[in-house]
Amino acid sequence: MVKIRITSRGIKKTLQKFDYLQAIAEYVWNGFDARATIVEIKAVWNALGGMERLIISDNGEGIDRTVLERKFTPFYESEKQIDPNNRVRMSSAMHGKNGIGRLTFHSFCSQATWNTTYKAGPVNQTYSIHIASESLDSYTLTGNAEGKAKTGTSVTFDHIHKEIDLTELKQFLSKEFGWFLELHAGKKFGIIMETGEYLDYSGIIGAKENIELAHPATKTKFAVKYIRWTERINNEYSRLYFLDSRKREKYKQPTSFNNKGDSFYHSVYIQSKLFDDFDFMSEEQYGQQEMAFGLSRKSEAFQYLLEEINHLISGKRKPFLKSHSDLIISELIASDAFPAFKDTPEDSARQEELKHVIQELYRVEPRIFARLNPEQKKVIVHMLNLIMETADRERFYHVLNDIIKLEGPERQELAELLKSNIG
Repeated sequence: MVKIRITSRGIKKTLQKFDYLQAIAEYVWNGFDARATIVEIKAVWNALGGMERLIISDNGEGIDRTVLERKFTPFYESEKQIDPNNRVRMSSAMHGKNGIGRLTFHSFCSQATWNTTYKAGPVNQTYSIHIASESLDSYTLTGNAEGKAKTGTSVTFDHIHKEIDLTELKQFLSKEFGWFLELHAGKKFGIIMETGEYLDYSGIIGAKENIELAHPATKTKFAVKYIRWTERINNEYSRLYFLDSRKREKYKQPTSFNNKGDSFYHSVYIQSKLFDDFDFMSEEQYGQQEMAFGLSRKSEAFQYLLEEINHLISGKRKPFLKSHSDLIISELIASDAFPAFKDTPEDSARQEELKHVIQELYRVEPRIFARLNPEQKKVIVHMLNLIMETADRERFYHVLNDIIKLEGPERQELAELLKSNIG
């Protein structure tokens, strides 16, 4: 028996962070972290139709027994390290950290067993790891057989005490892994569900488009895939993913359209030979020779790419916000945020003008209407109505600008909007 280096404080903090959906997702991530291309989820049912056992298997590298203690026993306790909603990564190559997810089975079952096979020199070694929920601070090892079994790990969860809704699980996994599976779409990555079918996440794809770009001066080519998601992606911002000619991810960064207060969730995947030998990390000036080969972020080809991608996303976002503004009006009406208008042609016209201003204002700066309670919605709408009556456009513009710190095109668009629509 081996003791895990974790205190009761660490256990409690971790188990508070993960529900059964997040816990299962962590074991799937562990498979992909071990260089698996396929992760399979199977359920075993009892005679009464209840789930008796859950098995998550992968075709990864397995867990090398010689480094087991280093990989399995440390368990981080800091809030930032164990929070499943607080992970910042510059690439998606490694999702988890040592210890994260290893004990989260406690949230839905009483026992977990890892059967793993790894390559040990010229042969493959197979052994098992056992942890029970009543003794989370220790594990036992059994077996140490040589054989021809393929590498990989299968985790079996027994004595399930939490009702697992497979439909809910599929929806959660779609939001958790949709972007990742798209990132590796050319490598036949997949999650096989209990039904034997691959996880179908197409239901959360609102729009998808493939585009070819080429830098005019250097003829550098970029294969671009744009996806808009209908739902927020779990623990992943809207990002640009840069892949080399072999479709290996080299770097990722948030797009320029994060934290805008709207529901425009998107991912852009960019593949190019340019990224085969490219320094994404340094912002310093490079020598002329390196610049000529386009190895830095300051190269003309890369700057062209960023400009085109921003133009692409902006072009997709504007019509989305315009259509989404109708939903904002419906929400404001449902919250009884609009002032009482008389049943006269004049008041009807004022009401329609107010709706139009709100729609246009949302299109320019959605954050104005983000996360408002009913009272705040009423204040915003009534304030806009009063401004339309008093024509105090300049003061309103400066108030908004001080609150949300508008920059660039948004600042200019808002100024033009208030000049043309209010007063």
